Amino acid sequence: MPGGILNVYKPVGMTSFEITERVGKILGEKAGHTGTLDPFARGVMVVCWGKATRLASFFQALDKTYRARIRFGISTDTYDVTGKIVKVRKGNLSKKEGEELLLKYRGAIKQQVPPFSASKHRGKPRYRYARQGKTLPVQEKEVEIYDLELISWEEGEWPEAEILVRCSSGTYIRSLAHEWGEDSGLGAYLFSLRREKVGDFSLEQSEEITEREIDRQFLLSKSIPPDQGLYWITSVHLEEKEAKRIKHGGFVFSPWQKKGWVKMYEGDKFLGLGKIEDDGELRPRIILGE
Repeated sequence: MPGGILNVYKPVGMTSFEITERVGKILGEKAGHTGTLDPFARGVMVVCWGKATRLASFFQALDKTYRARIRFGISTDTYDVTGKIVKVRKGNLSKKEGEELLLKYRGAIKQQVPPFSASKHRGKPRYRYARQGKTLPVQEKEVEIYDLELISWEEGEWPEAEILVRCSSGTYIRSLAHEWGEDSGLGAYLFSLRREKVGDFSLEQSEEITEREIDRQFLLSKSIPPDQGLYWITSVHLEEKEAKRIKHGGFVFSPWQKKGWVKMYEGDKFLGLGKIEDDGELRPRIILGE
């Protein structure tokens, strides 16, 4: 197997780097995650290892589903539970009022990038400036929230809400919490976060690898081949001469109508990814097979 894909469960308190480091150490292979989860968050992490690390960007682009708990009346500098309290505002907010405000975030939106984020400003992560107490200009990014549902609501002096969000890659749930809170007039912060899905990789299918002793054979048995992991990409099958040309960096003229990324096979053997250009040429982009 030219590397593989693992659906791993990240617990609260561990970093994404620590998870991938553990996978890589057990397998004796290079490993990389396909989307960071903050230490206070938990849930699905898709990890690529071996030659499959070259495919990480494809998994990073998948939509994500989160279950988030948000507390109103308190704002923090990080927009989440790990930050310092910067403002406290008491007030009433009904479920109906909260839900009406929440609905405006469905669809394509512009979202504020949190001050404590890895997003770059003049070549440095924004969190470095934030830790020094420096205020940067507000940075916005376009994201899309496909589904947004209010799961539960607790009224009171400090209202709490639980929401389910399916969104595009790169969406900040803590920014959603912060902006929702500001719209309410009370402020809010993200109290807890669980990633339920990355594309079709679900929480129910994720493997816990930190609270028990596991070995290389276990991770191999739970890994899926790279081509199976790329379930949404169309497959094309090449003749022997075509495959040889592709493996040597050449191109072949495509009889397929589809344009864009495809999985290339020689017989049953997965070679890697190619791209069918507008002129009909199939060109290799990432070759994993020998």
